[in-house]
Order: sequence, then C-alpha cells, then structure tokens
Amino acid sequence: NKDDAGFDNGYTGYPYLTSLVNRQTYNASVLSFDFTTCSDSIEFRYVFASEEYPEYVSSEFNDVFGFFISGPGFTGQQNIARLPNGAVVAINTVNNGNNQPAAGVNPAPATNPQYFVWNGNGSQPPYNLSNIYLQYDGFTRVLTAKAKVQCDATYRLTFAIADVGDPIYDSGIFLEAKSFKASDPLKVTYSLSSRLYEE
Repeated sequence: NKDDAGFDNGYTGYPYLTSLVNRQTYNASVLSFDFTTCSDSIEFRYVFASEEYPEYVSSEFNDVFGFFISGPGFTGQQNIARLPNGAVVAINTVNNGNNQPAAGVNPAPATNPQYFVWNGNGSQPPYNLSNIYLQYDGFTRVLTAKAKVQCDATYRLTFAIADVGDPIYDSGIFLEAKSFKASDPLKVTYSLSSRLYEE
C-alpha cells in the first residue's frame, strides 16, 4: 500500500504503443491471440489503472496501452482502445488534473474527467475500506472496445501496455470476465401485417 508502487523488469517497450504517444516506452507486456467468428463485430469491456495518477498527469510519464486488431479490413494493426471521442486511453488523456504535481511537473487541468475515478493514495479511507479495493491511485470507468469484422475471417488481437518516459510506476489493464463477445451473425428486421378478406 503505497502511492508509487512500481518495478522495472528490464524489458523494452512496444513500437505500436511508442507511436501512439510519440515517446519511448518501457517494460511492455504484450498478449496476442487469433480468433474467428461468424459475426460482423466484436467487443469487450476493460478498465485502465495506474500509479502515475495524479502527480504525473500532463507529463512525459504518460503510461499507455492499446488493443490492436489486424486482419481482413484493417491496414496493419488498428488500436480499438479509445475513448468515445477517439482519444487514446493514457494518463494524459483520462484524468482529473494534477493539483499537487510531482517535482518538475506543472499543474494541469482535467482531461476527459467523466471517464476517470480517483482511488486514494493506497491506504487512504474511504477508498481502502471496500472489500474489492484496488491499490492503483486512479483508474478509468469501464470502457468498451469494439471492432467491425468479417464473418469466418481470422483476426489477431494484441493487448499491450507499457511505461512511458521511464520504467517505473505500475499501470494495469483489467478485462471484464466473459465480456469478449461477438454480435449475432445475422440480424433480420421484419414487420407483420394482416388483412381481412371477404368473399
């Protein structure tokens, strides 16, 4: 229980995340898998959390993650972890500002605060009194990633998260259980009408 938990595992960053924030990334964790579905879209629900909140909001330490999809209909890998306004989900794009910034970081106003949840400093009530308490200092509200796909085509989905600017202060992604799903393969809209016939 501390407000700056972190560990440098010595791993490199991830090029696709580096390109999202235009800064060097470190300690990338990446999970990829292939899937096939007979549907026109897929979706899943997630939360991004970090120890970088709130002191490093609007700084170079802009920890980031992405859900990258590739396959028919996509050029290269496309990130589907975005806010409804299209912004990438990262420290500097989802926050409640930083009224008490770390040394060398300027105070900053909130950015997309409607998607942010403050969580205390690791041992601060009332946040830590919940029996499902997560120690991360802040996290996003539950967000939904969606993508249009083609029936019977194979796609690759890659989850990636990394430190930005330095290799310390942890961030994490939480996936909602059983939320990875496809839409119905075929949707039919119809209406019924009746007529009375007389002989």
